[in-house]
Amino acid sequence: MKITYYVASSLDGFIAKEGGDVSWLDELGVSMSDTGYEGFYSTVDALVMGRKTYEFVVNYGQWPYGDKPVWVCSSRKILPMEGCNLQEGSTPEDVYKTATEMNIKHLWCVGGGELASSFMEAKLLTNIYLSLMPVLLGSGIKLFGNLPSDVMLNKVREKSYASGMVQLEYAIK
Repeated sequence: MKITYYVASSLDGFIAKEGGDVSWLDELGVSMSDTGYEGFYSTVDALVMGRKTYEFVVNYGQWPYGDKPVWVCSSRKILPMEGCNLQEGSTPEDVYKTATEMNIKHLWCVGGGELASSFMEAKLLTNIYLSLMPVLLGSGIKLFGNLPSDVMLNKVREKSYASGMVQLEYAIK
């Protein structure tokens, strides 16, 4: 199974400001068509996210991911949002096992950095698809949490845009 951490980051390695604020993404003026989101999303069979990301989406007001299966990794009980196809499983290993049983071929690790790190530590994350944005935030939520060791990557592709955004795709060795 392919498990991809598809994420946007500031040049200094933050995916959100303190408190989860991602409004800086809108301020950059990067065209959605440049992000490749629709093409990427069309390859995804299911999603996994952390509790804070899930709560951010819930507070957004409407479930944006259709009926694709979704796991939320959390030690707390998660209540399903209307339209969310919430699955059982709270750890990367639980998610992987259930997704494999469901014949999921491509799982999107939506966020955040701590969740991506936990999938990496479990040796389950296979790809990183990073939109590197032309901004320095100075602080905030890190792209990755702490990892116990170095992780070697193979570059799959890179593409630069006039907006200053650079997209990088890596396979994890």
